[in-house]
Amino acid sequence: MPEFVEIDGSIGEGGGQVLRTSFALAALQGKPIKISNIRASRPKPGLSPQHLTALQTLSSICGAGIEGALRGSESVSFIPGEIKDSQLAINIGTAGSISLLLQQLLPAALKSKSRIRIVGGTNVDWSPPIEFMQHLFFPLLKKMGAKFNLSVSKRGYYPKGRGIVTFLSSKAKLPLKPINLDEFQGLQGVSVFSHSSNLPREVSVNQAKSAENLIRAEFPDAIFAETIESKNPSDTIGSGITLIASDAGRNKLSGSALGRRGKPAEQVGKEAAEKLLAHIKQGKAVDSFTADQLIPFMALAKGYSTIHCSRLSQHCLTNITVCEKLLGVKFGVKGLIGKQAEISVEGTAFT
Repeated sequence: MPEFVEIDGSIGEGGGQVLRTSFALAALQGKPIKISNIRASRPKPGLSPQHLTALQTLSSICGAGIEGALRGSESVSFIPGEIKDSQLAINIGTAGSISLLLQQLLPAALKSKSRIRIVGGTNVDWSPPIEFMQHLFFPLLKKMGAKFNLSVSKRGYYPKGRGIVTFLSSKAKLPLKPINLDEFQGLQGVSVFSHSSNLPREVSVNQAKSAENLIRAEFPDAIFAETIESKNPSDTIGSGITLIASDAGRNKLSGSALGRRGKPAEQVGKEAAEKLLAHIKQGKAVDSFTADQLIPFMALAKGYSTIHCSRLSQHCLTNITVCEKLLGVKFGVKGLIGKQAEISVEGTAFT
């Protein structure tokens, strides 16, 4: 019998973040792992269909043996094998987040050449929009040595999903380089990604106008680059907008919002702009979504990484707890949940 690393799935925020990071790092290191009390703090504990799909996909990449991989299971044993190059087609089956599924696959993808076609939600509640992964997070990881790309063939909104994304990875040059992100050095430009499906084109246009007007009121010299997308007909209905701000030092921050029935397009744009402006005014180079997702890669890098984030989240602290247990690192965190924070770690120089 292999010796399992035991993880309590109720630690931290007690949700899917524990699963994603734990299984991802176990696969990368080839360590057998057992997670109990899965999603213990959620109204419906245990594996959801989305988490089950992500686990099965990761298993395909690393040839893992799994016990307890059933919908609703509250305990899973995962015995990874060798990470191999992969060509896969994955259907989450719902509007489950493609971004969150990718979050679980990325560490293993550092060691593989993969092409994965994923059907699911590209822009859904409680997860990073796909533009965040494509235009903010992946470029950051590229600076560290990762080689990830993706293309979006179709949007997927709640409740049907049906968005289509193709993810590509090449083997990274390991160990990863450390990363140091400090201050946001004044707004230079904003990339605007405003999109809708099965709605009038004016929805996408008005979302963008509303967001830009609010930002221009505070930063009249900012340069805007618009991508306006309107698909009709389509088999999914919805809208949203993602804003990515850049400073003179090429640091990036994000803000996003989704449409829903009865919510004016102007309100969607305003909501995204307010989120972005709140991060900019904090003056830090990393927003809360980015800080959360960078943690495992900082822990794997060679050398000392430090990031300054505009808001520390419970998700981020959960990621830190799991990385410390599985990688043997020790993070330094200066700051409180919901406030600015400085996060640092000496990485393991994983190869």
